[in-house]
This record gives sequence, structure tokens and C-alpha cells, in this order.
Amino acid sequence: MTRVTAVVASFVLAAAVAGCGGGDGGGAAQGDADGPYKWGINAELSGPVAFYGESLQAGVQAYVDQANADGGIDGHKIEVTSLDNAGDSSRSATNATQLATSDQVNAIFGFVLSANCSAATPVVERYKVPLACLSVAEPNDYVYNLGPNSTRMAGALLGAAKEVSGKEDPKAALVHLNTLTVLALADAVKEQAEGAGVDLVTSQELDLAATDVSPQVAKVVAAKPDVIIVSNFGPGFLAVLKAVRSAGLDVPVVWADGTGNLTSLEESTDENVYAMTAYELVDPDNATGAAADYIEAISPSLDTVDAVTLNAGYTAMAYITANAFGQALGSCGYPCGGEDLAEVLSTEDFDLEGLVSGFSYKDGHYPFPDWYLYKVVGPKYEKVSTFDAD
Repeated sequence: MTRVTAVVASFVLAAAVAGCGGGDGGGAAQGDADGPYKWGINAELSGPVAFYGESLQAGVQAYVDQANADGGIDGHKIEVTSLDNAGDSSRSATNATQLATSDQVNAIFGFVLSANCSAATPVVERYKVPLACLSVAEPNDYVYNLGPNSTRMAGALLGAAKEVSGKEDPKAALVHLNTLTVLALADAVKEQAEGAGVDLVTSQELDLAATDVSPQVAKVVAAKPDVIIVSNFGPGFLAVLKAVRSAGLDVPVVWADGTGNLTSLEESTDENVYAMTAYELVDPDNATGAAADYIEAISPSLDTVDAVTLNAGYTAMAYITANAFGQALGSCGYPCGGEDLAEVLSTEDFDLEGLVSGFSYKDGHYPFPDWYLYKVVGPKYEKVSTFDAD
């Protein structure tokens, strides 16, 4: 090899290495000034909570399609890689590693189950990739709440129990799942109940896969509460509601799912059901601002556009989060590596008026400052109150 050839070869190799990036896992190292941003979805797209994982995927993709149709973020399109973790923690960590290293994404969205978010957290911390999780059990510099933080719901739930029961000192029953975040919520409710003037007469725990809720409901009925608080996914909530009503207990039931998920209640005619949400449910007849943008983005994927389909699962929350991340990328500027994106996310406010007022990750990476209480009768809902997040 001649000296000139060797110099040329060295230059080409150096350029290739530069094009592959610095390995910070932040997706920034695209090398191409006109290249795309890269996002990853790591969700439960199969298994018992697949509906929620699919709704998360739909919300992120709706924002991406909308942004790309408008020319991308400052001219840079967004590419999405979706991986199914099937509800398995080991697979969640493996997927996160692939997205951070092989795919070099700027950000990851996912995890209906907090255990799967926890499994991926050491990976994103190592590779410095911001991760938005529906359920967050442990705080981390690179983890952001995509959904409601159950531990911040306790005060609002106790306030709702007093309001819907019409009593200053109601007797309340709590029925909850055994996931990490919901167990934390149950502990917070127990700790705060007395100080809030609520008599917690019983607390019943359910397994995520439980099909028979009769033992727990029997204990709730025996306690004769004035109001029942249920923290469960949609089908599980309906099972509890049906069992309670079959036993002749017609007290208000407050659903602490965090989304409202009107799809689950579409066929219900129960007049005494309330849902707690972390965003303002989307009303197609009165949407403004970010809510109107969301309707425009998600409508092409819906057979029918109405209050039920617009508020199904975690679609709206995923769109809200993706929108905030998109705004952060715009402020950060291309290529925006993981550390840079995390800095912007943690220090700026984001405009999502119409869905969430005051959306910001400054407070422990939790962006939802309020809880909204709705009365839900089948496909109809009415906002009752707003409570501060704890």
C-alpha cells in the first residue's frame, strides 16, 4: 500500500467511525445533517395487557405521523422501531439494549407494567437514553412518566370519595391490584385516609390475572362502605363493579385506572361510576389546542371518532408524551443526543393546552399537575372536579 493510499484509507475509516456516532446511545450520532430522529417503542404488544401496549403504540405513532406529514421536526423526520416485550421483564431489558445500541434511538416509550420499566431502567441509564414509562416504580434521571403516578393520586382519591359520597367522613373500601405502583398507591391511601377524614374500612388486594373477585368483594360488601375505590385495569374494574352491584351494594364507585378508558365502560348503564384521569378527556365537540391536534392525528386510525374511541386505553397519554418529546427535540436541535434531550425535557415547559395545563417534567419527571374526576355513564362523561396531584 502506498503512503497516499494509506492516508486515504485512514480518512475513510475515520469518517465511517464518525458517522456511526460516539456510542452514547442517544440516537444523536446519525452523522447525516439531514438524517432522521429515531424513537423506540418497547411495549406489551402481546399478553394480558396487550390492549394497553397497543394503545400506547398507537398514540406515539399518531404523533409521529402527524409530525412527519408536517415535514418533521425542523426538517428531520422521525423513524420508529417497535418491539414487543410480551409483558416479560427480561425481554424488556433485552429490547431496551437493542434500541439503545443497534438502533441508536433518541428516546424510548413503553411499559404498561412497572416491573418492565424497572428492568429497562439500568439499560437507559447506562446508554443515556430518555425513557417514558406508563408505570414508574423508581425515579431515575433518564426515566419520565408517560402515565399517571399512582402514589400521587391518594389525596385526590380521598377527596373524590368525600365528594361523590356527599359525606365529610365517609367509610371507604379500597380494591386494588398487586402491581408495584398500585401497591404504592394503596399504601399512600392507607397512610393519608385518617388525616383526610376518610374511614378506610377495608383494603382488598387482587392479582393481575385474577378471574374470580368474589372473595374480595364479599369482604367489601360486609364492611358496608359509603364509597368504593377500585384501582384496576378496565376488565378487572368491570368484574368488581358487577360483583358489587349483584350483592346489592349501590354506593358510588371511583375508578383509579388513571385513564378513564371509556372503552371499558361503553356498555355500562351504571349511574354511580366515576373515573379519575390525569388529562382532560377529549371531547370531539369542544376540543381546542393540543386536544384538536390529537383528534386530527389519531382520527385516520379510528373507524369511529367519538369520546369513547378518542379516550381508549393510553392512546391520548402516549400522544401527549410524544408531543412533549417532539417539542423538546425542536428546542434541543438536531441531532440531540440522549444527555442533551434529557436536559431539555427536565428544564422546559411544554404547550399541551386542551389536554394538560402546565405540562412539565421539572417536578421529579412527573408532568401531570392535576387529577380530573369524571362521572361516566356508558359513552357519556361529565367533569365533576379537579384535584391537585400530591
